[in-house]
Amino acid sequence: MVGLDGYRATLSATCSLDPLLGLALRAHRNTRGEPMRFRDRPYLIELYRDLPRIEGVDVCKGVQTGISELLLLYALERTGWAGKIAAYVLPTYSVRDRFVQRRVNPLLLSVPEYRERLGGDDRRGRGGNLKLKRFGPGAILFLGSNTPGDFVEFSADVLIVDEFDQCDPANLAKARDRLRASTSPQFIRIGNPTLPSTGIAGVYDKSDRRRWFSRCSRCSRWQSIGWLTHIVTRDDGGRWRLRDPSGAPVCERCGRGFDRGAKVGAWVAEHPSVARRGYRISRLDGLSEDYTRLFAEWVEAQGDSSALAAFYTSVLGEPFEFSGARITVEMLAGAAVGEPLDYGGGEDYADRLVTMGVDVGSVLNVTISVVDQIDPDEGETEPRVVRRAVFVGAFRTFAEVSDAIRRYRVSVCVIDAMPETRKAKEIRDEFLGGASQVWLCRFAPTARVGTHPYGLRQDWKEQVVTVDRTQVFDTAFDDLRDARREFPEDVFTVLGWREQMRAPVRVLDEGRSRIVWTEGSSPDHYRLSDVYDRIAYDLAASGGSYHAG
Repeated sequence: MVGLDGYRATLSATCSLDPLLGLALRAHRNTRGEPMRFRDRPYLIELYRDLPRIEGVDVCKGVQTGISELLLLYALERTGWAGKIAAYVLPTYSVRDRFVQRRVNPLLLSVPEYRERLGGDDRRGRGGNLKLKRFGPGAILFLGSNTPGDFVEFSADVLIVDEFDQCDPANLAKARDRLRASTSPQFIRIGNPTLPSTGIAGVYDKSDRRRWFSRCSRCSRWQSIGWLTHIVTRDDGGRWRLRDPSGAPVCERCGRGFDRGAKVGAWVAEHPSVARRGYRISRLDGLSEDYTRLFAEWVEAQGDSSALAAFYTSVLGEPFEFSGARITVEMLAGAAVGEPLDYGGGEDYADRLVTMGVDVGSVLNVTISVVDQIDPDEGETEPRVVRRAVFVGAFRTFAEVSDAIRRYRVSVCVIDAMPETRKAKEIRDEFLGGASQVWLCRFAPTARVGTHPYGLRQDWKEQVVTVDRTQVFDTAFDDLRDARREFPEDVFTVLGWREQMRAPVRVLDEGRSRIVWTEGSSPDHYRLSDVYDRIAYDLAASGGSYHAG
């Protein structure tokens, strides 16, 4: 059990006994330029106290938990005062450059004790070398994991890997070799988890697995606060609610909300016999965290797999594995409730929002849908958007696609940009300036942009849209699972539709440590045409016709 007050007796004694903690209290400034305080993050004290004394640590964390600040300060203390060489690894050299320019350089210049240990261009405020900082009697190397040349011909005493899951594992193996010449090597890995048993979550699982325990102010029970066990629950109607209306955690023993304001806490190891230390740190562990605000994020994330995954990894510091491995026959049958397939089109579609997705292969697999808004059910505040497929089928030529765009009065059509790029561009150009828009689609790993569920990016000049394949497949899956997608009642008569909709499986790509949808050797053309149709809907919605669901 640790408390901050135990370190307040004399600052000089603290600096002598625990140099890292002493430097934090005496000189350091956080990203907002404020002195370091631990009253709302008592869980950090053990790490500040013990880090100089152990061989390394693995930290599986949520965002904004103070760990990156700790490790930057540790690199400075080890080099500027202990005379060591530290290597600080970030995912890419571009991330490295931004980190050094925006965080490291301003910090070194603003804190007097740091500035006096600088030399040359760094001390004169000219930015210096972004890769190497001579600091006091030691030096810090800032490296990008995607640059193989950064990991040869240097020796280090401390190796810190930030955002472990995003780093290149092959180059990290080379980086660890750089510690072999040190008489007291330290290897430190931190990051937001992605998948169970993988990356930072995997190395944490092999550690002593420490969690932060708080004490109930009512019955004195010690417990590690969990989101589902202490903060939220479902009512009889299946709706999420806070266990305590004030947002306080509810004790697992006495069942009452308790005060998190105690100044003491304890790290408890699940496997104390394991030598390697590991810490799982959640934003729930911070005493100033507003659980009611997190609850609003949780409710908003329901039904959105990507948002729910972000909540687990970024807020709770927990890996997240999507529960739906593939579309089931039951899901398809439950969605096949619409009017029979319409092979004609016509004027009935003139005043509708009509979307179209086209996958390009040996034939052109096409899905055409209309979009309706359903009045909210009891307890709902917003209308529900339902996309209803009216045609599913295959065409032999792009001329037939062009004809269908006109017959069904399509508002937005999205076509696979590959492999027939020239033909796709021709049909795009055919409708330029008209009532129908045709966009080409490319897949590329893309971060979420704002609140958009799959990182959609638009090149308006070329009318090309780029999306993250895994995330947009998740979005289309969510539509089907949550009754936002319907198909004609006779859609099972379309040759190959059922099999192709079910072909992709959500699996772990171990080489890249990320989840992907893969079809293996099975065709998935209709699944892709449905995905492109969903993208077409979002492009149409961004024009203000409807609000994306």
